[in-house]
Amino acid sequence: MRAQKTGPYRSLGLALRATFVLVAVACMLPACTHIHRGPEEVTAALERHARANEGTADAYAKMVTAPPPDVADAPTMRAPRTLSEFIRLALDQSPEIKAAELAAHAKAQRIAQVTSLPDPTVMTKTSPEPTRTAEGDNFFTLSISQKLPAPEKLDRAGRIALEQTRIALDRLHEVRLSVIAQVKRSYFGLHLLNKKIELLEADGDLMRSLIEAARAQFRVGKRSQADVLRGEVELSNLQAQLIELGHHRQASRIALNSLMNRPADTPIPNFEDFELRRAEYSAQDLFARAMESNPQLQRFHRRIELRRQELELARLASRPDFTLGFDWMSMEPRDAFVPPLNTATGVRPTVPQLSEDGSDNWAVRFGFTLPIWVAKIHAGVLEAQHNLSEAQQQYVAARNRIERTYFDALHRFRAQKELALLFRDSIIPQAEQTYRVSLSSYAAGTTDFLDIIEDHRRWLTLTIRYHQALSDLEISVADLEQAIGRSLAEMDESD
Repeated sequence: MRAQKTGPYRSLGLALRATFVLVAVACMLPACTHIHRGPEEVTAALERHARANEGTADAYAKMVTAPPPDVADAPTMRAPRTLSEFIRLALDQSPEIKAAELAAHAKAQRIAQVTSLPDPTVMTKTSPEPTRTAEGDNFFTLSISQKLPAPEKLDRAGRIALEQTRIALDRLHEVRLSVIAQVKRSYFGLHLLNKKIELLEADGDLMRSLIEAARAQFRVGKRSQADVLRGEVELSNLQAQLIELGHHRQASRIALNSLMNRPADTPIPNFEDFELRRAEYSAQDLFARAMESNPQLQRFHRRIELRRQELELARLASRPDFTLGFDWMSMEPRDAFVPPLNTATGVRPTVPQLSEDGSDNWAVRFGFTLPIWVAKIHAGVLEAQHNLSEAQQQYVAARNRIERTYFDALHRFRAQKELALLFRDSIIPQAEQTYRVSLSSYAAGTTDFLDIIEDHRRWLTLTIRYHQALSDLEISVADLEQAIGRSLAEMDESD
């Protein structure tokens, strides 16, 4: 095609306008519909989590008896004291959660990248010697081209990136549940250590009083010095246990502080006692909820859909991609050609006026790829099919793993509950009564000091085992809630 010589800038502007037309065509492709969905879903999910943090913390701590916070003391103005406050602070400050949020944001930005057209290509050609044509001399050529993949390919790529974004959101939910479970495990583990130290310190005071009683009876000749020595040995053993428990308590405090992204040496006050759970749950109902709500299982399910989209994209490799281009050739004018006189007629022949103007030339180019390497395309389809089968097997493996974790946690929950009830209602009262009888008998001089120590040690051990069962019960609840993907309190309310 030819354009009138009205200046190089107008022709260049025509080339740029052609580029803009190509970009406008690209924006009308189906893939553009996915560009905003990923970021919008991530933003909505993060806003939903931010609004639900307080309610989530309360739900996961609801079954624990704890003193309500002072109204004058807002949780943000003082150190956390209750389990709910510890969970809320961890949800707000955990670096693991923040990293998962950033990963979701990053995945969402992939959608615009994979659904956009490749950058246009601009090429220039400058010749040292002109190419002479009837229009004039051509020194300079400007070319601009745009590759246009098949719209279905961009659409599939957008769907793949969108599924990857949703997988990242499931991963975020999974991390949140993991942090909550870790806080609960650390909380109840630390509570048990505090309780053990409290019981052993009280036992040390009692042992000192027994030693003083033994010394008093030794002075009057009713008891031997061996009773005093046995009591001192038992007291030293208690002190050794307190030293060891103190070390474990400090390690537990460090672990709990790390979950809330606080300095390791931040003080943590002792916790209030909590009651034994009374609720009963149906194993099949809980398992059905786990299959619906567990984010890890949802993540593997989405991965299957991701692999399906990748398979469809691999099959589209047999479709050609297109290229649309525009060329502009700048023609330099030269003196018009003057033909010689016709010797026969004496008349000078006329020439077209156009040949005297040196008009610019332009052209539109169109091309497409030839997907002729069938072996490569077939290999890509086979790879995608294998990846899909792998994702399906991973889903089954994840389902089996979650089922195993769920039933293990449920059985531990029930066993610890039965054990705690047995200790509280039967074993501990009997052991305490046995110790009281031995103490009275020792005062009356009818029993040995070793019997008192043995009966008291049994009572103390059983009391510690009771609190161990309470803590293990709550840790089993944390494992159970993580497997289900929801708090037991939320399920009670929904029922």
